[in-house]
Amino acid sequence: MKRITIHSFGSIIALLGVLSIINACAVTVKTTESSTQTFQNTTDASSKFTSSTSPGEGSGESAQREQVLAFSRVQLERIKTDMAVGGGEHLTSLATLLGVPSHHQPKFFALTKANFSTLFSSEPTTAEDLLARLDDQLATHPTLFQ
Repeated sequence: MKRITIHSFGSIIALLGVLSIINACAVTVKTTESSTQTFQNTTDASSKFTSSTSPGEGSGESAQREQVLAFSRVQLERIKTDMAVGGGEHLTSLATLLGVPSHHQPKFFALTKANFSTLFSSEPTTAEDLLARLDDQLATHPTLFQ
């Protein structure tokens, strides 16, 4: 029977340490990949948003619609939360992108809160669904844009 020497024992400890580090790296890779993907999605939408606001780019209404859609896709859950409570940072941003003047935004917030169940009537509601339903609601309130 072989005797385990201090040198062999140290080598075993070092090997276990290296294996622990490798295992820890494998665990954190998934989180990093997920964070990277979320960051990339946000960056893509932000790039699309900012590039379409450059002067002379695209038709005005079409570019504005693309901005609203890009923002809504990225911030849909936060917009949903803001609409449920009748105000908030993301709903203010959406109102601004839609062209609702700041003095009419409280009315816009009240409208989205009052019609929340219509705006989010199906699960899951996509940004496209929300904007189509919101367009229907806003069509009956044209004074919001004056």
